[in-house]
Amino acid sequence: MAISNIFIAGMDKCGTTALSQWMVDNDLAEDRVPGIKEPALYVNDEPHPGKFRVPAGRPLLDATVAYSKSADYVRLLPEHETRIVICWRNQLDRSWSLYKMLKVFERSGAELDSYFHSFWKRVGAEEFRRQTFFEVIEHYFPRRLHDVFRRYVEKEMEHIRTHSFVERVEYEMSFYLSRQQWPFCSVLAGGFYYRPIRMLLEKYLPQDIAVISVNQLADQDRRRHFVREVFEKEIETPDVPLSFSNENIELEEPKPDFHDRKFDTLRACFRYDLEQARELVKTTLFGDSLLDHAGLDRYFTEPTT
Repeated sequence: MAISNIFIAGMDKCGTTALSQWMVDNDLAEDRVPGIKEPALYVNDEPHPGKFRVPAGRPLLDATVAYSKSADYVRLLPEHETRIVICWRNQLDRSWSLYKMLKVFERSGAELDSYFHSFWKRVGAEEFRRQTFFEVIEHYFPRRLHDVFRRYVEKEMEHIRTHSFVERVEYEMSFYLSRQQWPFCSVLAGGFYYRPIRMLLEKYLPQDIAVISVNQLADQDRRRHFVREVFEKEIETPDVPLSFSNENIELEEPKPDFHDRKFDTLRACFRYDLEQARELVKTTLFGDSLLDHAGLDRYFTEPTT
């Protein structure tokens, strides 16, 4: 099958920025909207020149991770000549990483400015200007309702700024159980992997979907296999470089011990979700052969001493 479209459709804080840049730098794909990682063209029916571009030798890449979070978005994605890439990492580490990013999103300082500069550069910002979180995601909402959604987003961002990770987890779980939906700016929602795979499989053939852990591409043979199956090319590529990582960003609160009993409920939820998602992934392009199973299961077993 000739590939015209590549979508890195999830999950956030799982290496998608690094993977998308690696694809472009190695001429495997070109950005659907030049220089922009997440153009979010398919979150609504609005016309955009990028939707009608014809690839010239390389497939067009759109790495908008939010596509995996909504059946409405999946419905709008092109169906033919398309490959979908989904990235997974440990669900608790992913949630902590997103929490850290949102916690410092509107702070300033040399270290934080340097951290976010790599992000703004990849998403195509013409100049480096710190933005509010709502300014980054406002195009996901109808323009006439911006004031309403801005208030919701600002309220949730304020909650994140003023509460600990444990408090945020308790709030989000309670919110979900009472309303059957996640709050805006959820740090947990993107860590539930079953529903996105299920939605994608309702539209695409299993062989059109590749589920990977980006760190597994450090192995040359696995990387070669990935390139051959996704892009139908036999070329050698370098490792995927680390990008937009907040591993070295320090918060006032330390990283939690996710083996602690206070995370028992969240661990049980993530474990069950991952078990169900793995069954679906077995049918997809690579099965589960490009997943970091040890990393995914890290907090589901007792730590060794």
